[in-house]
Amino acid sequence: MTTTKCPRRRVTVTGLFIVIAVSAVYLFQAVHEHAHSFRTSNGSLRDVPESRKLNDMINKTMTKHVNGKVCVFPQVNPYDSNIMKLAGLDKKTIVCDNDFMAEITYIDGLNIKINNSKINKTLGLSHCKYRNITRLPFKDNSVEFSPWSKEFTEAIKISDEHEFLHVECYAKKDHKSVVSKAFYSLVPKKKHLEKLYDVKIKKRQVEFDPKETLNIIIVALDGLPRHQLLRGMPKTYKHITENLKTFDFTMHSQVADNTFPNFLAILSGSSHSDVRRYWDFSKPEDAFDLIWQDFERAGYRTLYTEDYPKGAGFYWGGRSFINPQTSYWNRPLELAMLEEKGFIRRKSACAGPRPISEYQLEYLIRFLDTFPNKPVACATFIINLTHDDSTQAGYIDEHIFNFYKTLGEKKYLDKSLVMLLSDHGQRWGEIRKTYNGIVESRNPFLFLTFPPWFLKKYPDIARNLETNTLRLTSHFDTRQMLLDLLYFRGREPIPPYRGKHGISLFRELPEDRTCANASIPGNQCLCGQNVDKFMDVNSSNSILLANGLFEAIKKKSDPNKCEKYQLDRVLQVGVLSMPGASNAEKKRFLASRVRLTTKPGGAMFEGTVYLDLKSKETSVGSNIERLNMYKGEVECLPTSREQMYCYCKGNKQSKLKS
Repeated sequence: MTTTKCPRRRVTVTGLFIVIAVSAVYLFQAVHEHAHSFRTSNGSLRDVPESRKLNDMINKTMTKHVNGKVCVFPQVNPYDSNIMKLAGLDKKTIVCDNDFMAEITYIDGLNIKINNSKINKTLGLSHCKYRNITRLPFKDNSVEFSPWSKEFTEAIKISDEHEFLHVECYAKKDHKSVVSKAFYSLVPKKKHLEKLYDVKIKKRQVEFDPKETLNIIIVALDGLPRHQLLRGMPKTYKHITENLKTFDFTMHSQVADNTFPNFLAILSGSSHSDVRRYWDFSKPEDAFDLIWQDFERAGYRTLYTEDYPKGAGFYWGGRSFINPQTSYWNRPLELAMLEEKGFIRRKSACAGPRPISEYQLEYLIRFLDTFPNKPVACATFIINLTHDDSTQAGYIDEHIFNFYKTLGEKKYLDKSLVMLLSDHGQRWGEIRKTYNGIVESRNPFLFLTFPPWFLKKYPDIARNLETNTLRLTSHFDTRQMLLDLLYFRGREPIPPYRGKHGISLFRELPEDRTCANASIPGNQCLCGQNVDKFMDVNSSNSILLANGLFEAIKKKSDPNKCEKYQLDRVLQVGVLSMPGASNAEKKRFLASRVRLTTKPGGAMFEGTVYLDLKSKETSVGSNIERLNMYKGEVECLPTSREQMYCYCKGNKQSKLKS
């Protein structure tokens, strides 16, 4: 945390008291981590008896119930008329074939066939050909193409080992003008692994005697808050909550701002600070013990697919894996499509004549079709549509709805847990700038759809799941549930949870659960984050709070590569409620959410700032959020963590935005 002193005031130990007292708002974890680490003016550590007393007080305060619960999220209306105007409700299903050549080929078993009805009558068709796409060994960011196949005019048989294909067709007039481009993901049975899978599944049965075996199907959307799904994807939401046995976890919380640490929580059970202790961020990520390995060891076929290879959770900043983490991994296809100039159009979320998301969902269905009677764990992460603009959720509503319908028609819903989730809430955009946006920035969604027979057979689990939909949950709990399902004990007591984070959603979660014991960092916690009122931004206290935040921002900016920030405007200062604090503490301390802009560049920041009304000393929460996008302004720095607080020197737009 960053501490700023009022000019000409003697430094006191009140900085310690500020953070401890206002932590009663929602930051017990921050108290636990920082209560003994604030420094006095001479730099020595203080450990005063009062700090222990205050810690005891905070422990008691945080177990006081508010409306029967410790954690209460801010109550905002997702359908508020002002929010609905910003929610992109005019955005309908993506149409891509109007601005790209038609896809005249299709896959039929082990054949590529030509659909004559789609051939452009003006250009005609000379022939088609294809080539195979493979991943280079130990190189996650490179692909290799085979030589082109022989020409074909109706159909051509392909190898049962081919996995990713690139097909081109040519005009009749000159035999070289391209009239159709297509990319396909196939799911060949990997003969060298099939027997091994059978051995592993038998070993699991003998060693653990699991009572049930369900497929795991995960569809994840990037940066989409729960409320925006309700507004932008009503068809999907209505279908899964009214026609299927689905649990909607309304108090689900992220554990960090961006994808990587949230995926770590779901897939490895580790926090960002956990892995930082042993992992060099410049190294490949194979060291992570991801949950795919647990499923592989248990005999599950595994698949992972995502739609933007340069911006995905485990690849941002140039990181990669030496070896694929699942048996089926679509990265080679995505890299090949990205190399094909003009094929991927991110702004329209199209790849060739089809939506990018269609490739991912089609791949999952093909995978399930290949192994209809074998246990599988598969996931797709759809990034392109909602990462930059969560209001584009409407573009994919029909696609996700149809995906669930297909799962039902093919009977996969009868033997699978289907998980629809997001990694984190929206980080920027017009809604993020509203009061609702405070909630939506930290409240991703989690929907779990189970087969009806499973819930009927195990009513205790069904009851716990229903109870937990109204209790504080996080991505760590999701992982613990997946591990419980992998070695499912049925009506037997659920074994103690594995690892130091999370509790399985199959257990009833404590009603008095706090962010601290749910492993949700204080800066991501929504408990008690109601804004009681907004202060005059020109008041003396507002100016103190804003200056405190601005000084903290400057300290995070690299002076060698970034322009020197100036405070531009104070946009908003909201006073946070302190439901667990005493009247004396409420008179002494002020907790606030401050929003401001800086120049050059017009960056918009928001942070939690505390003020000791007696000493006028401020303390800033460790997490300061950037509310507007910064692509094209920050590339002088290598990581997103550094880029958030920078406007690069020499930027051509600096004069325009200063």
